[in-house]
Amino acid sequence: MPLIYGKPIADTILSETRRKIVLSGIVPGLAVILVGDDASSHLYVSLKEKAAKNIGIHFEKFLFSGDADVYSVKKCIDELNVREDIHGIIVQLPLPAGFDTDEIITRIDPKKDTDGFHKETVHDFLQGKKESCPVFPRAILSLLQSTGGYHIGEKAIVIANSSLMGEVMVQTLLLEGLQSEYILSSESAENIAIKTKEARIVVTACGKANFITGDMVQENSIVIDGGISHIDNKIVGDADRATVEDKAKFLSPVSGGVGPVTVATLLARVTDASLRK
Repeated sequence: MPLIYGKPIADTILSETRRKIVLSGIVPGLAVILVGDDASSHLYVSLKEKAAKNIGIHFEKFLFSGDADVYSVKKCIDELNVREDIHGIIVQLPLPAGFDTDEIITRIDPKKDTDGFHKETVHDFLQGKKESCPVFPRAILSLLQSTGGYHIGEKAIVIANSSLMGEVMVQTLLLEGLQSEYILSSESAENIAIKTKEARIVVTACGKANFITGDMVQENSIVIDGGISHIDNKIVGDADRATVEDKAKFLSPVSGGVGPVTVATLLARVTDASLRK
């Protein structure tokens, strides 16, 4: 069974993004705000920084301690919102206890909302504005498209940990002509299995380790795994690779699947924002 590795897809996106930067003569600027000392968050930010600098994007990070006050973080966002050399702003999630994630994300100027989960951005996307698709669902779609063939009309199920993520991911697939619906990961395993067995394409991003097993998917299905969990210091996905790969036609591994494409898509979005200035 072929695994869908993200690096070749990411390399193509990054190459095209670098070409745009060189031809435009504009230096895109990306700012990342990181609150707290979560090791995974610091790792993800460092990966974004390295990739950004490799293709000519100006990168700045703003670090706050876990007990930082909300006002300081908001003030930082306000200052970045008016800087002409910064075209994209990311607040690395999750935020520590005491922070209202929606309130912080909404503070970002929608024009600089790089991840794409500002309320205005999501609203526009759900109304059919395809170019407003958030980064993570766009990366999921890129992996699906890399499997080749025509998926128009095929049935897809999304397993999400929130209604917002479910709605956005379903809209991403609907706009590509798929039949799609979502189910929350809080539903029983039995109810989820009913849905996954009916679908040719399974997209999961709920952060439940090895939750999707081989007996829950169709033969020759496509499983895109965007979940991340840690077991014994190892990163694992939502899909139990040992059993799913015996049934699925394609499976994106964790790690090395969705992650690299998400970073590349994010940098492409920042670059496109800089070109619209």
